[in-house]
Amino acid sequence: PSTCGTDVLKLNTLRVAIAEALPELARSPENLRIWIERGAGRCQGTPADAFSFAFQANVLIVEMASDIAVLSHAVFRWLRINQPDLLTPGRDGFSFDADILDNGSADVLLQIQLTQNVTVAANDRGGFTLAYLPEPDPLFADDLGFGGLDPVPGLSGVEVDEQIPQPGQ
Repeated sequence: PSTCGTDVLKLNTLRVAIAEALPELARSPENLRIWIERGAGRCQGTPADAFSFAFQANVLIVEMASDIAVLSHAVFRWLRINQPDLLTPGRDGFSFDADILDNGSADVLLQIQLTQNVTVAANDRGGFTLAYLPEPDPLFADDLGFGGLDPVPGLSGVEVDEQIPQPGQ
């Protein structure tokens, strides 16, 4: 479903990830509010008409009773698939503010810098079909090494306890 003329794929999946992680949102879904701030459109500079959006996603959880670590874990798991560049070591995945209401709850605001790519294709009616593109899912599996980094033949004194995929496997 579209919201105010926008259907930004990433925000829809972010909403689902957070709602599934915080039990209080099952009882009070209206306590999760998401909006875009400081958005910009970017041309890809290619022969295709594709473009992207860059924006700050604001996520407000009103009267959150869960530990902020639970929320953070859900967001980092979501970022792994939807904005993996934010998981670069030393880079902030998101910023946050918290208004502590009492010993058991807080209003928590997350700010996440996101991009959303849009593909454009001519259709048979003389117009264009636009589609939001997901990020690759996942970029690479955790259980596989980086390509081209095979063990060095003849290296001694190093033990490896894991199975290393052989070329062609």
